[in-house]
Amino acid sequence: MSISLDVSAEAVQSELGLIRDYADAAGLKLDLSPIDAGCPRFYVAFHNRCGEPFFVEFDCQDYPLYPPTIEFLNEGRSERGNKNLYPQGFHPTPCVCMRYNRKAYNERGGPHGDWRLLDWRLPTSTGVPIDSLALMVSDLDSKIRDSSARMG
Repeated sequence: MSISLDVSAEAVQSELGLIRDYADAAGLKLDLSPIDAGCPRFYVAFHNRCGEPFFVEFDCQDYPLYPPTIEFLNEGRSERGNKNLYPQGFHPTPCVCMRYNRKAYNERGGPHGDWRLLDWRLPTSTGVPIDSLALMVSDLDSKIRDSSARMG
């Protein structure tokens, strides 16, 4: 099952205010230009505690039915998914191993055959659901800021 790109782009548009507010408060750089072109995708530049930049794509195709696919890229967006693009402390697949990332699910090559995509909004192990794009950005920011090096 999937939903149209227009529906996904509209859903992402409806959450942009909170994403912008968080990014501004945290000093994150956003690139929302694909959304403005009707594509449900955006980019965020994060920094670890040493100030090293990490670039992340949120591909929101089929959102909000399914979670986005979250992937680390190089700054020029020509490389993706390599261990050296990930901060230390992430799943060695490499993957953001959270229910809110489609890449974590076995059907997308991830480590979790025990998760169902439709359950992506279930609470995390801490009991808190991460069910909006702003919360995803915030959670990733926290995890990346906690890192001091690159994986691999």
